[in-house]
Amino acid sequence: MAGMNGIWGGYNDYSYMFGSTSMNRSTTGNILGIDLAEYASVTRGSYSKLIKAYYQKYGKDESDSKVSSKDKDSTATKNSLKTNADKLYKAAEAVTATGKDSIFKKVDIKNEEDGTTTKGYDTDKIYKAVNSLVEAYNGMVKGSTSSEDHAVLRQTLRMIQATGSNSSLLGKIGISMNADNTLSIDEEKFKEADMNVVKSLFNGSGSYGSQIQSAASSIYLNVNDSLGNSNSYTAAGTWGSYTSGNILDSLL
Repeated sequence: MAGMNGIWGGYNDYSYMFGSTSMNRSTTGNILGIDLAEYASVTRGSYSKLIKAYYQKYGKDESDSKVSSKDKDSTATKNSLKTNADKLYKAAEAVTATGKDSIFKKVDIKNEEDGTTTKGYDTDKIYKAVNSLVEAYNGMVKGSTSSEDHAVLRQTLRMIQATGSNSSLLGKIGISMNADNTLSIDEEKFKEADMNVVKSLFNGSGSYGSQIQSAASSIYLNVNDSLGNSNSYTAAGTWGSYTSGNILDSLL
């Protein structure tokens, strides 16, 4: 949690703006898709302070250039961010899937000692999926440090905040946050953990996993748009060029 504390610094009273989209929209109004709480945070300068705190933490210098934040990243950086977001989205999709495609669908497990069969979770399959998510998450967090796109940083910070909010439960299943905000997973502890807790964290709408998926979708959409591409997939984000994030970031 050292990394989280370093980012938020003295601005944690504004951390609500990085909560889940569903929570913000249920407690604040929105016009044309713009979250009024986030808009207010931008206009009074608190969002700018959070971004500056991020740069100070990681030694990056944010200039007052009037060039759009979307134009600051090189094409190579944008393509790398897009690839990372795509990997994270797909990894999150694998753990959040429900029904017949769910990794939490119980299977027949044979007891080698007495030959009996019971229904249970396939812990190996679940671990592989969650480990892939952790690796993709780390790739996204590391990749975002080379970006100057406010939309990318905003969604990355949202992921980090969601991780911090769930750090206690994540710790119980062997997942911990490092000082640089990346994640580590202990395979042995994970496989010994209560899979019902794992499922509650990663599976279904509203879960921690779905929050990560939504952030990845938003990053992909914003970067894709900045590259001049109009078509982009998203199951959790919005469609088209004019998302609330685009509009808010244009005000900075």
